[in-house]
Parts: sequence; structure tokens; C-alpha cells
Amino acid sequence: MVNHYRISLLAAALTQEAAMAHAYEHSGNAIMAKVSGDNAMEELRKIAHELGCRVEKNAEPTLRVAA
Repeated sequence: MVNHYRISLLAAALTQEAAMAHAYEHSGNAIMAKVSGDNAMEELRKIAHELGCRVEKNAEPTLRVAA
């Protein structure tokens, strides 16, 4: 069963990390942009796990959710 509350919390964390990565990128802080981007990806992986899926990183810079 999907825990909607858990998904909502993870989505909020994903949004926050993505916003931070964007802000760091525009401020020129590439190191922290990478850290926040990695944190956002981890939140996305957690969401996929909660939904019974996994995130696969392809050779191209795209992501797809695989059941």
C-alpha cells in the first residue's frame, strides 16, 4: 500500500533540494549545486522505492522509472 504522507514528505524534500541546486548553480557554486543535485536524486530514488519502482540512470543524461 502506498503511504501518501511519506510520498508527500519525500516530494517536498525533492523539491527543496532541486531548488537549492538551481540556486547554487546560478550563484556559481558548482560544488554545492552538485551536492544538492545528488541529494535531489536520492529523494527521487526514495520516492521510486516507496512506489515499488527503481530509477535507472541511462548512458544518456535521462532517467526512467522501471517497474
